[in-house]
Amino acid sequence: MKLKHEVLPANAPLFSDDIVAVARSVSGVDLDYSVDSLEQVDGLIGGFRAQGVTEERFAETLFGFGCYVGEVMVRHAGGSWTTSAGTALEAYASFPLLVSLPPENLSNPIGKVFKAFRNGESDSIAQFYRAMTSN
Repeated sequence: MKLKHEVLPANAPLFSDDIVAVARSVSGVDLDYSVDSLEQVDGLIGGFRAQGVTEERFAETLFGFGCYVGEVMVRHAGGSWTTSAGTALEAYASFPLLVSLPPENLSNPIGKVFKAFRNGESDSIAQFYRAMTSN
């Protein structure tokens, strides 16, 4: 996978901003970092999945959507980007970026987006947000 930025917590918002621009130019969808916009993310991911796009071909885009989901958590649920190093999720996280949510929860939005792409509606991003944030 070739990513535009180094995979660091400080760069997660850059990946997120990039996917907002891609969603607008490719699909005509304006992602506004609202909690409601996560339904649009579900729709976009489902649409690409229905078109038969492979995960391998779409990995950079899925990574960007994962950063977008995480950035919604940061902005609306008091989260912060962190690394998986030294955490209970280190062995399970496909990527080293997680979101730390108060009081002491770790969330893997990037991994969840990949799972949603693989499994479809049963792994809804909007439901994931509600489950992780109790909203």
